[in-house]
Amino acid sequence: MKRLCFVMACLCFVLTATATNNKNKELYHTLDSLIEHHDAIIAEKEQRIKHILDGIESVTLNSEQTYDLNLRLYDEYVAFKFDSAFYYINKNVQSTKVTDDHERYATSAIRMAHILAVSGLFDRARHLLDNINPDELSNKQKVEYYSQQSELNLYRSEMAQFTPYFTDYTRRAQYYRQLAIQIAPKDSYEYIFNQATYLCEKRKASEAIKIMEEYLLRLEQGTRPYSVVASTLAFFHQCLNQKEQQEHYLLLSAISDELGAICENNSLRSLAEILMERGENDAAYRYLYQAISEAQFYGSRLRMMQVGRMAPQVMQLYDAERAQVQSRTYWALSVISVVSLLLLCLMVYTYTLVRKRRADAQHIIEINHQLSHRNEEIENINSQMKESNRIKDEYIGRFLELSSNLIKQSEDRAKQLNRLARDRKLDELYTELKSTEAINNGIRLFHQNFDIAFLNIYPDFITEVNKLLNPEERFSIQDEGATKHLTTELRILALIRLGIADNQEIADILRSSITTIYTYRSKIKARAIDKDTFENSIRQIATY
Repeated sequence: MKRLCFVMACLCFVLTATATNNKNKELYHTLDSLIEHHDAIIAEKEQRIKHILDGIESVTLNSEQTYDLNLRLYDEYVAFKFDSAFYYINKNVQSTKVTDDHERYATSAIRMAHILAVSGLFDRARHLLDNINPDELSNKQKVEYYSQQSELNLYRSEMAQFTPYFTDYTRRAQYYRQLAIQIAPKDSYEYIFNQATYLCEKRKASEAIKIMEEYLLRLEQGTRPYSVVASTLAFFHQCLNQKEQQEHYLLLSAISDELGAICENNSLRSLAEILMERGENDAAYRYLYQAISEAQFYGSRLRMMQVGRMAPQVMQLYDAERAQVQSRTYWALSVISVVSLLLLCLMVYTYTLVRKRRADAQHIIEINHQLSHRNEEIENINSQMKESNRIKDEYIGRFLELSSNLIKQSEDRAKQLNRLARDRKLDELYTELKSTEAINNGIRLFHQNFDIAFLNIYPDFITEVNKLLNPEERFSIQDEGATKHLTTELRILALIRLGIADNQEIADILRSSITTIYTYRSKIKARAIDKDTFENSIRQIATY
């Protein structure tokens, strides 16, 4: 019968542990999801605070309203950002000093001591609390005062572990817990929290757990009290060496911290320690990194120091992993050595093949370079051919049109002269023969056709020429839709672009004197930004 009872008890324990482990896995998934959305939760928290500030932006507050507003903002920032919480509660501390309002000063100073304590500024916090006379406080303020004294000594004992001062700080924390328990309302957070921690310190962790577990059901997840109570329950279970339950409540506390944007926390770091002990280093590093990020965001020196204490542990794990890697490496090297002996016979043959392939590869590279160079040349030739074909097409069309017009004009003139000769109007015939109007019309017609053809081929020619000239001496550009027309200077440049650079040839084409052409070229060159390369740059102007 006894054996049966023992077996049943063991079975119940196994089933309970299994259920807890499954629940913890679900909680890990929840925590990972919240960490993934950490930035959005922080942004929502900041938006809520901004909404409070926007609501009073255009409102003039009296001293009492300002005091209450500062308290409200302190409550928003107390577990979110140290510097902002300090700023608003310090305003209340300073203002109540001036007005000599002892009650409000005490309320503000106690909160100031809390924000200093969680940031590791213990001496400042103790100085503030020591300057408060508890006999002048109301019962509610006394509970807050004693609770804060207890908290301060708790933090100091935590930092003084393994020193002779640890016991003294613990004893003083117990003393203030007793004082708080004596006057706090039985169902208040201060009473339950101080009573439970007092019992745990008296090695009555089971009683403390029962009290706190019942109270946790009354709290809302995502609030600081829930996070603190869950974290404290984890500590109680740690005292009883109940690892699964400790991990469970640490997860609940961490989830509450992430859900409520509580950056002044300790649960993630403790979870990282548990995961490191279990060998789940990747998850441990991830939570430790998140804890460091939140501690930096909050500005808590205390939490940063606590995280810093884990550095040696992290290094030990790193060294252990490195030793394992080295061990595996040694085994791998041994195997590789054996395999190397087997492969040694193939090395000469492989080396021969590699040399041959390398030579072939080098030959292919050279061929590719040559092909690339030839391709570039072909592309340039194609481009030139396209340009030449375009020029030919344009000028052939213009040539045919111009020739047709000149033939027609010649025919018309011949008819006119024949008519005058037939009618024996010799004076008019002589006058007509002496006239240069027909020649001038032909030249104008030639210029007109040349201008239109050239600007069709080089539509941006005038713009590109202007880029080569000084700004104040550039050619004016005709409005869009205006008749295409070049000046004599631009015609000279156009002929240069077409490869006609000899002054005599240019003079013959434009029906002008060589002196005039030389003068125009000199004047245009004098207007250039770079006179030495001007005409060469003209030759480089593209068709499109």
